[in-house]
Amino acid sequence: MLCCLLVSNIALAAKHTHRHINKKEHWFSHTERGHFEVIGALGAAQLNAGNSRLGVTSSETDTLVQTNSNQWDTLAAQLGAGYVYNIHFKGQYTGQVKWLSSIEPELNVYHLASNSIKGDVWRFNSAAFNELTYDIPLHSTRLMLDGALTIATWQRLSVYAIGGIGNAWNRVGYSDTDNDSDSISPCPEQRLKLNSNTSAHFAWEVGAGLIYAANNRIGVSVEYLYTDLGRVSTSANGNAGTTTAPMIVPARFRLKSNQGFIGLHVAL
Repeated sequence: MLCCLLVSNIALAAKHTHRHINKKEHWFSHTERGHFEVIGALGAAQLNAGNSRLGVTSSETDTLVQTNSNQWDTLAAQLGAGYVYNIHFKGQYTGQVKWLSSIEPELNVYHLASNSIKGDVWRFNSAAFNELTYDIPLHSTRLMLDGALTIATWQRLSVYAIGGIGNAWNRVGYSDTDNDSDSISPCPEQRLKLNSNTSAHFAWEVGAGLIYAANNRIGVSVEYLYTDLGRVSTSANGNAGTTTAPMIVPARFRLKSNQGFIGLHVAL
């Protein structure tokens, strides 16, 4: 009787151990295939609008010359989700370099907020009449379908390339002020303020980054993105001084951005 009980207990223990091992093997096989993750990031952006022209009246067209294109003074934010598909799984955190180990399609929302494109107004397209400075407040939100390819992985550190396409919604305003220039003007100055204008445009981006895996679930990344936000234009409606603005030909420019992010990746 005692022998029968002992054999029965050993059999139950072996069965339980077998189930436990199967569960672990199943979990590891799932990890090898891939996983979903949530991505959040904050950073700074540099805006480049180049030069453009603004038609003020039928007889005056001004050149807008950007002066702050080298400043990283715009807040940038990202929120997204992706699925990491492991191409080659050779164990985690090994001392060997793994090449092209994973690919990740991502759906990301980016936002550039609360800063301005600034510069000089050359009246009548002449630098001799640089009498005004302009300010174009910008808010840009874009929805992007990105793809990230892990180029190389060594232990907990990975290098990846990223790129994608999507749509950007850009909202801009316009105002200018006297810069106290002593130059002689061919006609009196009139400060101009235009209403905000929102437009949607095709956008694309490319970049690269580094990600450090703190553990199996948490990663910290540093990423650079170059983004083309499409063509943007100011409004044609507003005020010149205390009167309604005369016939305005909006300023049009192609908006590009360099962005740097520090991000957090959480595996689900």
